[in-house]
Amino acid sequence: MSSVPSPSQITTLLRSQNIRHIRLYDADPAMLAALSNTGIRVIVSVPNEQLLGIGNSNATAANWVARNVAAHFPAVNITAIAVGSEVLSTLPNAAPLIMPAMRYLQNALVAAALDRYVKVSTPHSSSIILDSFPPSQAFFNRSMDKVLVPMLKFLQTTGSPLMLNVYPYYDYMRSNGVIPLDYALFRPLPPNKEAVDANTLLHYTNVFDAVVDAAYFAMAYLNVTNVPVMVTETGWPHKGDPSSEPDATADNANTYNSNLIRHVMNSTGTPKHPGIAVPTFIYELYDEDARRGPRRRSTGDCST
Repeated sequence: MSSVPSPSQITTLLRSQNIRHIRLYDADPAMLAALSNTGIRVIVSVPNEQLLGIGNSNATAANWVARNVAAHFPAVNITAIAVGSEVLSTLPNAAPLIMPAMRYLQNALVAAALDRYVKVSTPHSSSIILDSFPPSQAFFNRSMDKVLVPMLKFLQTTGSPLMLNVYPYYDYMRSNGVIPLDYALFRPLPPNKEAVDANTLLHYTNVFDAVVDAAYFAMAYLNVTNVPVMVTETGWPHKGDPSSEPDATADNANTYNSNLIRHVMNSTGTPKHPGIAVPTFIYELYDEDARRGPRRRSTGDCST
């Protein structure tokens, strides 16, 4: 839609649809005010353009937390701060700022006695995982080790999740026909068509689970085994170029989202971690068609 509803209209929709989690792409005070006393769990975000200030100044980070978290908590059920978005893959020059920003924000949360309630992490593109199938052989892009290794240790120490953006559509498109459409859309596959990890003998019926498990195996390769994966973005494009993107359709988007919700809500987990639900946010709550770019900034992601 070309115009986004008011914050109060958004929260009315969230409550009417029993949506209990939302990720905001900033910390808009009007939106936070509207979420007050709703019980909805909220992830607030530090936009990429604010990384420079926060990553260079403990005081700036403390001021950000005071203004965007402490001023609203606990009336607003803020559960995490997402620091930037896909910085390692889209803004590599800003990568050195990620860890200082995360540490400064964590320090501010500790000082405000909020670190028990609010976690600090940063969303990554799943493209930072190389050779994601079979999942057991997956590993992170080694050129990012200087940031990723201390980041994973930070997440481990603070009990925070690895935030990952997972888009099976792009894996399907890049595979040039190797990945079946049904495998990307969570559609049932014949047993002989399931993907099997030869190292673990785990059976994979969809791309989503394979990518999530690839992240777990990639962390284990770096001796990190107790950091949960949170999928901070996923979805399927509902429109694309008819000649080069014939599967970017409203029907496929509806199929993907419906099957994803069923899969996540059933607490199916993944083959590596069966029965353990993967917290997942669907991109996006409102389709802001006036914005430019492959994934326009949304009012928020939502999760039931």
